[in-house]
Amino acid sequence: MTPSQATAWMLAYFRQIYRDRVEITPEGVKIVPLTDEKLCVEALHLAYSRDGRRWTALNGNRPVRPETKEWRVRDPVLARGPDGRFHLVATGGESRRGMLYSTSPDLIDWEPPRTLPVMDSDPEARNVWAPEWVWDEAQGNYFLFWSSSHGRHGWDDSRIWCARTPDFRTFTPPRLLFDPGFTVIDASLVRHEGTWFMFFKDERFGCVHGEHRFIKVATAPQLDGPYEIQGGPVTPSITEGPAVFRPDESGPWFLLYDHCMDNHYGLSVSEDLLRWEESGEAEFPPNARHGSVFPVAEGELDALLERFG
Repeated sequence: MTPSQATAWMLAYFRQIYRDRVEITPEGVKIVPLTDEKLCVEALHLAYSRDGRRWTALNGNRPVRPETKEWRVRDPVLARGPDGRFHLVATGGESRRGMLYSTSPDLIDWEPPRTLPVMDSDPEARNVWAPEWVWDEAQGNYFLFWSSSHGRHGWDDSRIWCARTPDFRTFTPPRLLFDPGFTVIDASLVRHEGTWFMFFKDERFGCVHGEHRFIKVATAPQLDGPYEIQGGPVTPSITEGPAVFRPDESGPWFLLYDHCMDNHYGLSVSEDLLRWEESGEAEFPPNARHGSVFPVAEGELDALLERFG
């Protein structure tokens, strides 16, 4: 099913209230308290929308797949593959150099999760964060990409890596996809009129670099790159977890992003994927973090509403 055939949009997310923020001072790393509230539900949540602006959580904003040791999910990305199934990748799994993976025919029944060991061949890699995938029709395989750090922390000295897989079981060796010369995370890709647009988080901050931690855009003529940065930030700081989609093929593009330290979500709109304006006309599930957006048909939404309310 193509987005033009969709009758509803789904938002996949997890929930958390960040209690503190990391800062880098001349004296070193400092933890800045934000709130005494405590919430961290690392599990798959779903919400739906007809217009891409007003999102209603399923299951009373509780997980649609309960959190367990095997099902600890952060930064979930869901999309439908050419096989008609929904494929989930997320930060998590049994190895810090892998990602969590599962698949479902209907977003209700899921296969047991597996860990995709995409960076096991690199013993210096510290993590695999915010994985995503797109289907490459030209090559007939799934193009996986994620951020991995070779620094002291998960967020420093991080770059965007990629690999290909025909079946989420065998993979090409990981390679660098995007290295702008500074630390980056949270890449998301969308193709429009023959150009690939990469939305990513510039993760620089602190006394040396100043505050960045916003979303920027890079473009490439082909999926494998090379990607070139276009202009400055397109979201405020501190934001992360970009998700780009077009609710109406004759209307503007939507960019959703997570104000993770302020505990709310943002929406910006664009006609060309490069120049963005913030829109305050949006409603999101409370405490939603780092979501992804994908289309579903009316019958699929009906089944989810019947199951989860």
